[in-house]
Amino acid sequence: MNNSTKIIIIGSLLSTLGIAGLAKAISTNQPQLPVAIMPQHHSSTQMIISKDKNVKIDENREQPDAANDADSEVNDNKVPTSLGQVGEYGESVYDMAKANDWTKATANLTFLENAAKSLRTEIKGKNKTGLVQLDAKIAALKGTVTDKNRISAMRDANQVTLIAANITKEFEPKVPVEVTLLDYYGRELEIWSITGNTSQLKTTASEMRRTWNAVRPSILARGGTTQVQKFDGLVASVEAAKLSRDYAHLATPVLDEVDNLEKVFQ
Repeated sequence: MNNSTKIIIIGSLLSTLGIAGLAKAISTNQPQLPVAIMPQHHSSTQMIISKDKNVKIDENREQPDAANDADSEVNDNKVPTSLGQVGEYGESVYDMAKANDWTKATANLTFLENAAKSLRTEIKGKNKTGLVQLDAKIAALKGTVTDKNRISAMRDANQVTLIAANITKEFEPKVPVEVTLLDYYGRELEIWSITGNTSQLKTTASEMRRTWNAVRPSILARGGTTQVQKFDGLVASVEAAKLSRDYAHLATPVLDEVDNLEKVFQ
């Protein structure tokens, strides 16, 4: 076949089949080449899923930026974690002792002891006087919890929260120490009203007033007008109380309202 004839045939094919058809026609006449199978590289996410099909991972989830994700208020709170735990567990032991739940009181006492041990390491020798006082009071608390002495255990546990609050001062907590002390005085109202010690109740009322006057301006500055008005009334009522039962009726409202004061600083 001469070249002119080949050109005519190719032209006819192009007009009939089009370029794609021509390519297909030519490929049918070519020998098939082996196809190389490339190994698949699985991402770590895919490998996890292959091992456990119940695991669901959102690969499109935006990862937090450590530099921008921090809560400024939390970062400003320099109180050691273990110190906060000492106060919390002290309060928990108090609550369990008040309820005569000695199993839970003992469990929380163990947590308290462990937190106190961590605190000694965490604050690296600072406030040695406070640490000595704390150790002594926890030892006393252990004895009163073991003896299931309700009132003494409540007093010792509440003293633990007081010592923790005093140690907290140097760390500039976001919730003022005075608010924590108001919580302490609320529990003191419960303790002394049970024993009928009106002298201690009057002293507690006086200390509550002094502490409230100190922290009141900062609460107002934070916009806590409603909270200030409520606590003003409670403090006035505590000061006006005469009988143990009067103080006892005020203790719970005081403790509840302290929780609202804390929220002003969150």
